[in-house]
Parts: sequence; structure tokens; C-alpha cells
Amino acid sequence: MLEITGGVSATALAFILPAACYIKLVDKRLPWHSRTKLPAVLMATLGVIVMVISLYLALAKSWTPEGAAKICI
Repeated sequence: MLEITGGVSATALAFILPAACYIKLVDKRLPWHSRTKLPAVLMATLGVIVMVISLYLALAKSWTPEGAAKICI
């Protein structure tokens, strides 16, 4: 559970939210592919890709015997 939460929240805080805030603050008349907005759009896209991969890996691990509960004695 911590891996899922950490992967999603860390990616959102590091990549997606700063890029989205920057896009929101920049002049709205500029197109998304302008020199000013394009780096932020690319970072937000990269963040979504990393989030999907992280979530997939965490869920795939939880559905295999590797993710089974372990008890330390």
C-alpha cells in the first residue's frame, strides 16, 4: 500500500503539479507548443507516464507471490 501511495503522490508532487501550475500561470494566449509552455507540457506528460509505470509495477508485484504478506518471527 505504501508503494502505491508513494509512487503516485511523489510523481504528482515532483512532475505533474509544478508543470500544471506553470502552465496555468503563463500567458493563456500562447499555444501549448510555444517555446514557453512546451517544457512544462513535456514534464507533465513524463510525469503521467512515470506514474502509470510506477502504479503498474506496484500493482503487478502485489498480485504475485512476491507481494504476499510476510511475518517476521
